[in-house]
Amino acid sequence: MEVTPPLDAIAVAAPGPTDPASRMHSLLMAHSVLAGPEVRLMGPTGGGEAVLTHICAGTGAFHASIWVVGAPGEAPRLQVGHGSLGARRVPTRGIGLACTEARTVVRAKPVPGGAGREGSSDSWVLIPLAGTRGSVLGALCVSRNVEHGDWLADEVLLLEALASHLAVHLENGQLHDQLVRALDEVLTLYGAGEAISSSLDLDNVLSGILDISRRLTQADACYITENPVGGAGVVLASQGGSEYWDRVRSSQTVVEVHDQVREDGIARPFRALGAVGWCIGLKVRGQVIGSLEVYALPEMSGREVQPLPDGHGWAVEPHLLSGLAMQAAIALENAKLYQAVREKEAHLQRLVERMIGAQEEDRRRVAYDIHDGLAQLMVSAHQHLQTFGIYYQQGDERAGPSLQKGLFMLQKSIEEVRKVIAGLRPSELDDFGLMAALQLTVQNLRDEFGWQVEIVDGLDSGRLPAAVEVTAYRIIQEALNNARRHGEARRAKVAVVRRNGEVELQVRDWGRGFDVRSLSERAGTGSDAGHRVGVHGMRERAHLLGGTFHIDSVPEDGTTVTVVIPVDRSTDGLMLGGADGFGGMVRVGEAPASAGGAVVTGARSRGGGVLSWPGQRNGGGGSIGNWAGASDPDVNAAGSPVIREDGG
Repeated sequence: MEVTPPLDAIAVAAPGPTDPASRMHSLLMAHSVLAGPEVRLMGPTGGGEAVLTHICAGTGAFHASIWVVGAPGEAPRLQVGHGSLGARRVPTRGIGLACTEARTVVRAKPVPGGAGREGSSDSWVLIPLAGTRGSVLGALCVSRNVEHGDWLADEVLLLEALASHLAVHLENGQLHDQLVRALDEVLTLYGAGEAISSSLDLDNVLSGILDISRRLTQADACYITENPVGGAGVVLASQGGSEYWDRVRSSQTVVEVHDQVREDGIARPFRALGAVGWCIGLKVRGQVIGSLEVYALPEMSGREVQPLPDGHGWAVEPHLLSGLAMQAAIALENAKLYQAVREKEAHLQRLVERMIGAQEEDRRRVAYDIHDGLAQLMVSAHQHLQTFGIYYQQGDERAGPSLQKGLFMLQKSIEEVRKVIAGLRPSELDDFGLMAALQLTVQNLRDEFGWQVEIVDGLDSGRLPAAVEVTAYRIIQEALNNARRHGEARRAKVAVVRRNGEVELQVRDWGRGFDVRSLSERAGTGSDAGHRVGVHGMRERAHLLGGTFHIDSVPEDGTTVTVVIPVDRSTDGLMLGGADGFGGMVRVGEAPASAGGAVVTGARSRGGGVLSWPGQRNGGGGSIGNWAGASDPDVNAAGSPVIREDGG
């Protein structure tokens, strides 16, 4: 077919040898170059340059070049060439035709009066370079002066044979380049994964992800968001951010892309406000936990960005971004889990410290109670009984009154002992349950302090799991103590209601109240320290059983403490620190079938441990008595506890 070529400017090269033997030798040399090992068609010093040199020598051409197919919609581009054309031009239209129509040879015959030296024109042959899979990889372009005549069929067949070899080498070179790029990407992703996984610190991981993302993509700005909801999501970290990028991120286009990525995590490109970008989901176990965003502004960076979504022109490969996002998601999730573990460890450490402090506080309180109450009564009883002994030996009539006073002091000592024991743990809590223990506590407040206390029993005469009963009792006891000590209350209401698998505790007092927000901000000295420790203690007790704690208080209008604790078998087997704040450990769990719901109680005033199981505590359930030592009434001479079947 004839083509009137629009031509590219290239200079003139000296024509090759004209004798047939020399030309055949040159073509054979071109073939031998192609048959050699590791032939590369890239660059002026590669095998492609040598092949084209021999082709020009063997055909009398002054120019030969190899053109390759670009991206869809792009014109073919020059891969390697030999010779020059001066004012003559390469027929790019014909090259495009040869590159799109496989097995089609395009020949341009001389055009009389065409451009060239002394009015002559050029003769072209364009041969497609077809790959092994049928696709056209490019074209071989050879041109010579009209003085050599038109292209003969044998010459074209020989050039086609050489073109087939060139196509194989071109395809191998492209496959090699793809392999090198793939290897580079694998090494890049490996290095990226190694870099961002080298630390479990969340801030370091986020910074590492951003550094690698910007380095791989040459982005102007990069963001990491967490659980994008309704658009941009919550920004965890960013690099290169500015007000401009904030406007881009809040544009409708980017918001819509975020919504799509939030659903499936697939990498998506976008254009907004003159910028281009990619948004990639961070997925862990099939769930999108966040997104990685990279942005570029071509006008500022000098990059030429082709139309999206193909991404050509900006060095961003979607599969590379997806691989990086996968590595980043795993590292980010690991860092977050590690941070959560550290926070829980720190929380547990604080809890242990508070519980130890509470234990020490209880020990001091019991010591003061014994010193100021029981010890004084015992000393007084001892003195009166000593006086009785002296008067009795002397036959003094004052012996009788002294004995009566001594016995009276002993009776008061017994009452004081019972009061101390009840303060540590009322026996009613084990024997009759939570409400009975609360009735005893409330009655003591009425008798000792003249309180008006109302109790609302919403348990329907049922028992709660032992762990829940102990926790509920201690929370209510602490709330009432705070109301008396810090709130100066004289009236309170206690409600215990069970419904929907939960038990709700509410303690309302009409004391002076306080500012809840400022409680944690105060220095924590004096009375405030005790109040703050008490509030923390109630909260931690509730959280140990998976419950919730809420305190509402208004100055001069009283305080309301509300606690909700789940009531099911999940509360069995929980370890509670400090046997009611006095040295031991309490473990609550199901008893073996042979245990019959036995209850093992420890000597709490002596630091004994307690092991209890939910079971029938009244009739049928046995209990193993104190562990304190052989001096206890329920421990035999060998130091072993005595099992009682009377339920006592």
